[in-house]
Amino acid sequence: MTVQELQRRIREFSKEHKLDSAPEYKILDTISELGEVAKEMLKMTDYGKTNVVFREEMRSEIGDLLYSVVTVANSLHVDLEEAVEGVLIKYETRLKKGGAGSEND
Repeated sequence: MTVQELQRRIREFSKEHKLDSAPEYKILDTISELGEVAKEMLKMTDYGKTNVVFREEMRSEIGDLLYSVVTVANSLHVDLEEAVEGVLIKYETRLKKGGAGSEND
């Protein structure tokens, strides 16, 4: 599945199930989902006491996060393929200047 197909599928799913809301609420949901990914990472490392031991729950949490990010993009009419292409170009330019950080803009 391409990114554009994923965006279309999530757009249709959200519309069919009346899951639309304002972008600001979608962003808050995305932050919440990222928190759940972080919480799962804590569990996978026994709160930093061990190396990462993958738990299947992480797959679902990352799926929730991706779904939320796509709903934000859809609500703002952002083509994620174009957005990622732009980001890759930006990082490539930065890396040629010595590092991936924004200090190389």
